[in-house]
Amino acid sequence: MLQQRGDLAGSVALLRRALSADPAFPEALANLARAQFAMGDVAAAAQSAARAEELDPEMAEAPLILCRALLGLGRAAEAAEAGHRAAALAPESAEAHEALGNALERLADWAGAAAAYRVAFDRGPHGVRLRVRLAGVLMMQGAAAEAAEHFRIARDAAPEEIPPHVGLAAALERADDPLGSLDACERALALAPGRADMWLLRAHNLQALGRFDEAKASYDRVLALDPGSPDALRQLALINRLAADDAETARLEAVLAAPGTPPEARILAGFTLGMLLDRAGAYDEAFARFAAANRLTRELLAARGQVFDAAALEREVSPWFDRFTPRERIRAAGKGDPSELPVFVVGMPRSGTTLVEQIAASHSRVHGAGESKAIIDMVRRLHARHPDTHPVDWDQAAIRAETGPYLASLRRQGGNAARVIEKLPDNLFYVGYISILFPRARIVLCRRDLRDVCLSCYFQHFVDANTWSLDLADCAARARAAERLARLWPLVLARPALELRYEALVRDPEAESRRLVAFLGLEWESACLEFHRTERPVGTLSQWQVRQPIYATSIGRWRHYRRHIQPMLDVLADLVVPEDEPGSA
Repeated sequence: MLQQRGDLAGSVALLRRALSADPAFPEALANLARAQFAMGDVAAAAQSAARAEELDPEMAEAPLILCRALLGLGRAAEAAEAGHRAAALAPESAEAHEALGNALERLADWAGAAAAYRVAFDRGPHGVRLRVRLAGVLMMQGAAAEAAEHFRIARDAAPEEIPPHVGLAAALERADDPLGSLDACERALALAPGRADMWLLRAHNLQALGRFDEAKASYDRVLALDPGSPDALRQLALINRLAADDAETARLEAVLAAPGTPPEARILAGFTLGMLLDRAGAYDEAFARFAAANRLTRELLAARGQVFDAAALEREVSPWFDRFTPRERIRAAGKGDPSELPVFVVGMPRSGTTLVEQIAASHSRVHGAGESKAIIDMVRRLHARHPDTHPVDWDQAAIRAETGPYLASLRRQGGNAARVIEKLPDNLFYVGYISILFPRARIVLCRRDLRDVCLSCYFQHFVDANTWSLDLADCAARARAAERLARLWPLVLARPALELRYEALVRDPEAESRRLVAFLGLEWESACLEFHRTERPVGTLSQWQVRQPIYATSIGRWRHYRRHIQPMLDVLADLVVPEDEPGSA
């Protein structure tokens, strides 16, 4: 009763009197643990709860408090074990399932945490806090749209609380809804104008929408709140709003030199400084900065077990030359969906895929859907359903069960568009599967001098960890695999692919753009030449470049770094033409 009245000290005094009379009194120990936890003495709470559970293994209260106390001590794995025991003993307890979800969330078991939180929802009344936690783990699972709906409900239920606004802004940005995310940012900032993270996200959304001057103003607000923000400085450099002068380089040097700078911030500052030095023509200094940033990134990822394995990539790719042949193409005829709606723009990253999508999406009958891993996920599910089965022998009903919802999603995104573009460069590795799933889909193969491609990838800090991009020889190994496939796919596709070379597109944009539109089966529209004026969200690293008229300064860029890139050149030697001629073989 004293605990319920908030008199924790009085409660503890009475419980200790009870325990002095009977030290093996499990209910008193559990109540003591609850009071100790509420008072912030988590170590004592864990000890009392563990003793209570030892005395009465059937009492759910003890492992519940033990779970919470162990979490407070940073012992998440043990907390999860206690949480499982509490939930098993009290399956109808919302508290027990929520505590278990907290522990699993701490262990990065997103699926387990989401399942526990859903049970907690079903078992009793819940508040905004639990909904926000569920939405957070859904975000980590990649279910951004579902997470956004939960954040929206939480926001409407508690409009003055900050976390639902912040979560909704992040979820909508992840779900490729920059306008919705921008609105959520504005609401969050109305409540908490000093949140640098919301100014940063606001700027990211404005940047994706092509509103670069407004984005700069938001990044400036971030820097006013956090003068050394590497993220803000990098994004300003990406949208060409950061001067390549001594003041800016000095600011980035200060971030790198500060002893307490976290590794992630050091990496961002290094890539940004390399970008500014490159623009200033200080190529040797720029390369040194890029190399250091990549080296640090590689060390961080290696510590997490993320390492590029060129031999493993070769083992993955080689069987495809037997798996996908003209004979298999004939055997697969009629299995997939005959829709001509999807268009797949594929190639190495930095080979011009975003530019090609932007040109095509400037046509009134084309929608650019951006990048998604839908095809990769579809192929993995079909492989799991048909283990050890050649793709052309997959069950037609299973194929249509996958292609139907995918096409419905494209139609929702594209509205009345005749063509919807999926622009994930890595779909290059899945073109053989696409030929089975969508035999009438159009494939655009983007090609570019592999030396420029590899160097550009090495100079980028990708959002998704591309472990191969962190070393020049690994970049070249990845490019070799991609090149082999780019030469294979035209031989096995039911419908011929269109090859677009970046260098040709830059030299004669109208002729190449006309080829692209004709390949899509559409009438020419002059808006395709004004692609940089097209207003549509762009979420890739090229979001500034594709809103500029075509420029040729990136062709042959590798020559500026000739003295630093010999390991890459050695791997690519038989795939590129002599040094004095641009383009790859």
